[in-house]
Amino acid sequence: MQKASGRISIVSSLFLGVLFSFAANAAEDPCQALGKVLNDRMQLIQAVQAYKDKKPTADEACTAFTRLAKFNESAVSAVERDGAWCRAPDDLSGTLKSQQAEINKARQLSCKAAADMKKAQKNGGSTPKPFGGADGVLGGEMKLPQGAL
Repeated sequence: MQKASGRISIVSSLFLGVLFSFAANAAEDPCQALGKVLNDRMQLIQAVQAYKDKKPTADEACTAFTRLAKFNESAVSAVERDGAWCRAPDDLSGTLKSQQAEINKARQLSCKAAADMKKAQKNGGSTPKPFGGADGVLGGEMKLPQGAL
């Protein structure tokens, strides 16, 4: 009787091992991973496109474009690695690569604007006034004439 129960436990252990192996393989499916990367990238693009209606701060734009650049780079890697297996369009990798330059430029501009704003805030938030401002070198602020012209 013990031999039969021993065999049943071995068979059930093997069955559970195979079952967990299939579950692990499903979790590591490269096509699902590729789909997730592309979906996350698309969500970031939609968030950036919403900036047309609601203007972001320079910090928000810098953060968004930095994240988008990283997601786009990982999408290119994922498509090059698993695209053929997952039947991705042949030109998808090329399209993503060509968009990288635009994303990097937007990231550079937005992060520069964010850095400039932080620098201005650090300096007291003042902006230079035209014609020398109130420094007296050029007579202070430029005044508009009063009365009839």
